[in-house]
Amino acid sequence: MLVLELILLLAVAFPIAWLIAEFYDNRAARITLGVCAIAMSFGVAWIVGSLDRLQSNIYFSEATKDLIQNTIIELENDKVDDVLTELRVLRDDFRPTYETRDDYDVLVDRYIHSISDAPVEHSDGDPRWSHEMVDYTSPETEEVGEP
Repeated sequence: MLVLELILLLAVAFPIAWLIAEFYDNRAARITLGVCAIAMSFGVAWIVGSLDRLQSNIYFSEATKDLIQNTIIELENDKVDDVLTELRVLRDDFRPTYETRDDYDVLVDRYIHSISDAPVEHSDGDPRWSHEMVDYTSPETEEVGEP
């Protein structure tokens, strides 16, 4: 976090120092500060692009986890025809472009609710959800024991 704060501080400080240097005769300082100010703007743009890419990864990852997990559960529950039908609907409705995400999370949410009466949803903080979830036991078959 300290590096990010330093970069943002320099992104503000270099242009101000460059502006102040314009009122003095030191040509080398003006050129150096100008180059540094422009370089910092590229650095900030790169950071913003990286954060946007990270946000996109999170956006698609959460929805895809829900899609995969619920598809596996319903296939194991022998709802093959329902799953195939709804996957075809999802495929037909999903039309991404380079400009939009086409509400991928909304389409996946609609899909998982159409194939399951009790879908596992990552966004709701379901305690059954885990990154390492391999074997899913439905709530109806879970044994209730003493703590």
